[in-house]
Order: sequence, then C-alpha cells, then structure tokens
Amino acid sequence: MAKMTIVGGADYNRKDNRTEIPIIVAFGDKQYQTLDWGMGGFRIGDYEGELKPDDEFTVDGLGMVDGDVFGVRIDCRVARRLGQQLGAGFIELSSDAYDLLEALMMRRKKFLEKLKMRSRS
Repeated sequence: MAKMTIVGGADYNRKDNRTEIPIIVAFGDKQYQTLDWGMGGFRIGDYEGELKPDDEFTVDGLGMVDGDVFGVRIDCRVARRLGQQLGAGFIELSSDAYDLLEALMMRRKKFLEKLKMRSRS
C-alpha cells in the first residue's frame, strides 16, 4: 500500500500568486486598500458593506496607494467574508484591466504615467 504524503499548505494552493504590496480598489462609491491581491482577485480588511459570499459586484477603479486611481470595469464575485475582511475573485479580465493590474504589480510607473496622460485628453 502506498504511503500518503500531504505536500504544501493552504497558502500555496492558490491558482494565482498574491502580492502584499497594497493597491487601491474602488467599488460601491468607496476606495479600499488591499491586504493582498493578484491577477485572480483581492482581499480587503476594512469592508463594512452588505456583500456576502457568491454576490457579484463591479470594481470601477484601481490604482497605487500613493497615486491616481484609474477607471476600469472588472466584474467580481465574493469568495469569502470574515468580519470586515472581504475576499473577491475576478470573474473575467479585459485586456485593459489585465494590463493595468500587471503594471500595478510590476510597479511600471512609466505605463501608469502614459495611462494618466491618455485619460486627461
């Protein structure tokens, strides 16, 4: 009989890697700073709204904590809610949303500056 070995832990079972460098996510007329986030979703810690697991909502802005918040539309689904912590997954990312998330993750300030200039015109 084969011996069963458990490899890894819950922290490493994610489909997408997460970063703890905070960004701003905006939805429901408020902005929240993330606890962690990745290309698959995000987690915030100061949420006092009514969303519960399996509810869908739309993120309408993303940005750096010390910078501008850029308008974007990302449909999301609540994965978990523990007190004021809310974990959400992105349902589908447009190419623009993906590019913005990638620029935020890689801290590509040049891309963000170009985006800022484009939004002003």
